[in-house]
Amino acid sequence: MIEKIINAKEEDIDELVKNKINDLNSNADKIEKLGFTDYINSNPVYKGFIPLNTRIRYSNYGMEDYSMKTTDFIYEFIHYIKKYNLGNKFQIIYFLEYFINSYFGLPGNISREAIFNDIAWKTTTTDDEYFEALEKNEIGMLKNKGAAQCTERSAIAEQILSILDFEVFYCMGCVDLGNNQQEPHCFNIVKRKNDYTIVDYSCPIREYNEDNSTDSFYPFIAIISNDEFIDFLNNGTIKNFPNYRYEIKNGKSIRVNEDNNRLYVVGQYKIQKDNQK
Repeated sequence: MIEKIINAKEEDIDELVKNKINDLNSNADKIEKLGFTDYINSNPVYKGFIPLNTRIRYSNYGMEDYSMKTTDFIYEFIHYIKKYNLGNKFQIIYFLEYFINSYFGLPGNISREAIFNDIAWKTTTTDDEYFEALEKNEIGMLKNKGAAQCTERSAIAEQILSILDFEVFYCMGCVDLGNNQQEPHCFNIVKRKNDYTIVDYSCPIREYNEDNSTDSFYPFIAIISNDEFIDFLNNGTIKNFPNYRYEIKNGKSIRVNEDNNRLYVVGQYKIQKDNQK
C-alpha cells in the first residue's frame, strides 16, 4: 500500500484510501466493544483494522464510549505520506507520533466526558434525545480538543497502520512508567520481519536539545521476541523495558538509557510485580 500511495497521482489518493477502508472494514473481525470493558480479560488484544461500528469504551462508566466511524485522520495521514514521500516503514512509525499530536491537539484542561456531554446537551431537548446523542459519539469529535488519551491515540494508530499493511495489534492493559504509579493503558504492538515491537504513542520519548529544552517527541519503542509475544498474548506476561531518551549532541541525536524501567501488561488493570520478568 505504501508504494501505491507514493506512486499514485494526488487526485487518485482518496479513492485508493476509500477502497482500502471498505475492504478492511468488510473483512475485519467483528467486535462490539474494545477498550476498558468489563470483559477485557477475554479481549485484551485485537488484531488489525477496527470495524467502523465498533465502540471504544474509554472509562468504566456505561455510557462513556464512541464509535470508530470517523475516517478523516486516515485520509489526512495518507496525504502526509504522499506529500513528504514517507516510503520507509520506520519513518512512518516515528512520524505518526507527530501526526497524532497534531490531530488531537496537545493535552489541555477539558475532558472527553465534558466534550461528549456538551455536544449532547447542546443538540437535544429531552432525556431520550440526550442518551440517543451519546450513542452517536465518534472518535473524530475529539479532534483538536486536546482531550484524547491512550485509548484514542492507539485506536487511530491501529487504523492507519492497518491501512498501510502493517500487522498491528490494539492492546489493553496496564503500564508502570517506573515511578510505581500504575494506570490502565492502551498501546500497540507491531510485527516486524523476525520479531515484534511495542509502540506506545501515549507515553512518548522526549528528545532534548543541548540546553536541556525539549525538541521533539517520539513513540516509545521496545522489541519483544516471537516467544515473548505469544506469552504476552496468552498470559499477559509483564515485560520489563529500560526507559530512554534522546539527546542532541554535536548536531546528532543519541539514545541515552535512563536508570528506571517501564512495565507493560495486557488483560488486567494492575501489575503484580512479583511476577515480572
